[in-house]
Amino acid sequence: MNSRSTVVSVQEITWMSLLIAMQMVLSKLSIGSNTLKVGFSFIAIGLLGYYFGPFKAAIANVIADVISNVVMPSAGGFFLGFTFSALVAGLIYGFMLYNHKVTVWRTFVTVLLITVVVNTGMNTLWINMMTNIPYVTLLIPRLAKEAFSLVYQTGLLYIVLKWIDNSKFNRIGQ
Repeated sequence: MNSRSTVVSVQEITWMSLLIAMQMVLSKLSIGSNTLKVGFSFIAIGLLGYYFGPFKAAIANVIADVISNVVMPSAGGFFLGFTFSALVAGLIYGFMLYNHKVTVWRTFVTVLLITVVVNTGMNTLWINMMTNIPYVTLLIPRLAKEAFSLVYQTGLLYIVLKWIDNSKFNRIGQ
């Protein structure tokens, strides 16, 4: 490993900060009801993983979660479990997208891992812990939502990453 992979440069901090801000804004721009909400913050998190790798993306995603909860708190309040979910999501996006060719298959598998491990598994558990609603009762309606999310997130993330891969922005952070 070279020292470049372990040291965070000023340029990287700048781009990470912009992507963190983008993630915070996109997390507030969602459409639909609570049952079937379509959000777009996954694009910024995916870009963090694509540009900076698993560890830097995980740390940046945790920072984004904490800042979001301080600056724009959600109705449920801060819960450390969701911060852990943010860390795991950053790791998955980074491991799957950093220094890999952008393909539909790789994007699909990345989003599938996020959907199954983080959104369906971990986040349902955190909601269960916060509300005492039985896990299975929470899981059933979330499965349809997550199946829909898998489709649109794969498509949007692939389009954005493919565009970036073919543009002058493909070297940001490197």
